Amino acid sequence: MRASLLLLCTFLYSSLYLTLEAAKSSADDNLSKVRADSCAEVLDYDCAIEYYSQALLFERGDSTLIDYLSIHNLIGDIYYKQGYFPKANQSYESVIKWAEEYGIIKEKAKALMGQSHIQWRYGDNVVSISNILESIDLFKSIQDTVHIVSASNILAGIYLSTGEIAKANAIYEETLAIAIAGKDSIGMASSFEYKGVIKFFENDFKRAIEYYKKSLTINTRIGNEVDAGITYGNIGEAFLRLDDFQSALEYFSIAEDILTRHNFNSGLIFVNYSAGECLMKLNQFGKAHDRFKKSLELILITGESREQPTVLGLIAECYANEGKFDEAYLVQKQYAAAKDSLNATNQNDQLMQIMSKYEFEKKEQENLFLLKENEIKEKELNAKQSIIFLQYVIGGIMLVFLMVVLYLFIKLYRNKVLLDRSNQAKNKLFGFIAHDIKSPLGNLQMLIHLLEDDFEDDKEKQSQLLYEVSKCAYAVVQLTDDLIAWSMAQQEGLGLHPENVVLGEIAKDSLDLFQSQTSYKKLTVANKIKPYIEAYVDRKALLSMIRNVLSNAVKFSSNGGIITLNASELSNKKSGRDMVELKFKDDGVGMTKEKVRLLVTTNEFATTRGTANEKGTGLGLNLVKEFVEKSNGYIKIKSKPGEGTKFSIFLPAAKP
Repeated sequence: MRASLLLLCTFLYSSLYLTLEAAKSSADDNLSKVRADSCAEVLDYDCAIEYYSQALLFERGDSTLIDYLSIHNLIGDIYYKQGYFPKANQSYESVIKWAEEYGIIKEKAKALMGQSHIQWRYGDNVVSISNILESIDLFKSIQDTVHIVSASNILAGIYLSTGEIAKANAIYEETLAIAIAGKDSIGMASSFEYKGVIKFFENDFKRAIEYYKKSLTINTRIGNEVDAGITYGNIGEAFLRLDDFQSALEYFSIAEDILTRHNFNSGLIFVNYSAGECLMKLNQFGKAHDRFKKSLELILITGESREQPTVLGLIAECYANEGKFDEAYLVQKQYAAAKDSLNATNQNDQLMQIMSKYEFEKKEQENLFLLKENEIKEKELNAKQSIIFLQYVIGGIMLVFLMVVLYLFIKLYRNKVLLDRSNQAKNKLFGFIAHDIKSPLGNLQMLIHLLEDDFEDDKEKQSQLLYEVSKCAYAVVQLTDDLIAWSMAQQEGLGLHPENVVLGEIAKDSLDLFQSQTSYKKLTVANKIKPYIEAYVDRKALLSMIRNVLSNAVKFSSNGGIITLNASELSNKKSGRDMVELKFKDDGVGMTKEKVRLLVTTNEFATTRGTANEKGTGLGLNLVKEFVEKSNGYIKIKSKPGEGTKFSIFLPAAKP
């Protein structure tokens, strides 16, 4: 029962908060109204009442009746928060009178909602529920979803206070869904609070605390301080029921501080007698009596007779625990009288009849609405059946047409892709063939120049040169045949066919092509690749890689230089990927860091002449990078100007 008391405080403040916001948006922006709003925001209620009253005089003669009634509702809300129920009720009565005469539904509904709170505080459930039901109907008639949620939560609170937990829970579930759908932070915070109260009534106090803390998080985020204060009180009560009295007192202290700043007497009644019960459980009877006394003083101010039996019952229990049985007996008699008076006012039989009638009428309205809705849908369905059939026929024809168009488009697109790939492959292969055939042709050119010299007297030298020309010409023919055969196989693009390849054999074949050039520049070429090292790579692509890297090494090596080829197997346990490193080292002119970076990261062609003025196209390294990437490998280059270059190609190791 006591949880429901603080719950209704939450109902009140949430709904009054919404009323305040709505009224602010609709009232005229005159000076008195602005000052009143400012006073209300800083909790100076006397100042707010004064300026709202001035605004009333102004509004009555110079503005709309809706603004006049809105300000009256604001005044009633402030009087209620201070516990001045008769004054609050007088403001609400004035709103209802004028609203009924001029048919202003929304302000009348808000006034009825405020009166419902007051009557519930007085302990008159019958009048309270009658007012809130009328308020809900009015809000529904104007489709005011936000206030429907607030009013429905009040109805659920009354259900809860009369023991109808299942009905209350059903309403809370519905209002939570509406609040979430509408992204209503205040509504969500209130709904989580109410879910916590349901769990409290079911004696699931830990679960209740979880819901309370969800509500507290939202209220703290949006700055809804009074609701946060009420939630602190609810959490304290849950800890009280768990016999964690120290935690309960801490939460009650925070709640008391917030509610005192806001002069929210209704909430302070609950916080004081709940803190008193904690102190009583801790055998601090004197402090407990002080708290109970403060609650009774606040009840006299607010006239909330509903709370009086609860406080008197706790005072009697406290006297009994102290062993003061005479005092306990006298207070118990007062408790019984107050309880009987409250029960007589509640008239539970009449209350149940009102609730049952409301539920019955609500279901009848829902059934009637569903019946009309079904009739409308049936007519619409009959009217649309012929249209739907025609739509199906037209849709089928269009679908077939679209499928044909899509098929033709896909076929055309595939042909375009194949043509583009073929053109790209053709361009690359032509460049590749031109680049790879250049080295042996260069050897031929060099040998022919030598033959032009006068070697008539040196038959042995002449014979050796003719042998070299023949061998070089054979290499050109062999290389040309290989490249043409490979290019014919690549018409669908640069496809690779990897296999296990012995690196030393491929390196030896490639070195033979450069024999004349290395001899001419008096270069020493050391092939240190061990015969058992293999890589999983396309043989033709590997030949091209080695030829191009060797071509650059020869090109940029000075006369008498050294070129070294080596290879090693690398095992990477972390990635599970074994690799082979094919290394080329020369002591030629070297490169700057910037040039190395450009070679590794870009696909630009850079033409540079060699140490013997050899001409290049810049295509070779670009092809090497492409073949290495397509072989699932990568390259690394280390070089310094004047110190030569180290070029490494990393390729997948041979498969078992």
